[in-house]
Amino acid sequence: MSENTNEIERIKPTYYEIFTKVLNELNWREVNDFDEIIKSEHKRVLNLINLTNSEVLSSYIWDFQIEKNEIVLEKEQTTILENFGGKIISVWEGTKKYKYIHPSLITNDKKTYTDCYSSIGDLIITMPSPIQRKLSVIYVSDLYAQDEDGNKKLKMENKNDTSIIPLPYLEPVLVYGTLIKVKANPSFAKFGYWRTLYFNAIANLRTSGTKSYEDSPRISFG
Repeated sequence: MSENTNEIERIKPTYYEIFTKVLNELNWREVNDFDEIIKSEHKRVLNLINLTNSEVLSSYIWDFQIEKNEIVLEKEQTTILENFGGKIISVWEGTKKYKYIHPSLITNDKKTYTDCYSSIGDLIITMPSPIQRKLSVIYVSDLYAQDEDGNKKLKMENKNDTSIIPLPYLEPVLVYGTLIKVKANPSFAKFGYWRTLYFNAIANLRTSGTKSYEDSPRISFG
């Protein structure tokens, strides 16, 4: 990772900073440290920040979620257990793309099922080969947060954790997305304003990525 990339990651708003910005928008008293959080309203805000984060990230295959992992299958090896932290998009052997088939269709019929794969949980299944194979697994990560050292995790838990949503979209998406959940009432004075800023942030995030995906994000207030 380049020095510039490290600098960008360091200046991402943290879980605590997003939480504080939400409190300020609500005109609620700030909390100096996570250790002081005892009120149910504050705990609810923290939960809603993670809910907003997972809702947005699970709504679409964002390009910053797509990762690649290399695995090696030895001669005649047909299965490998690998927890990628996400769902497989495709499997490649060099420039050859494997075809996905349902696990129940895996048989010993090599003529019918060459160059294919299946999966059950974290188990990847292929047909046997007389040579060692190096496979590239392309997958969409479902690790939606990272700690201060850059390690991916399922959700934000500690004050210095942050979302994997990139800058400059992270803050408006999480702050305004959380606010419209805290005040889930269209008649509330600022609700329309917050909702507009939230959807503008989602639209900007959408147009910042690659243009090859067919489906648009499906964002709800659930």
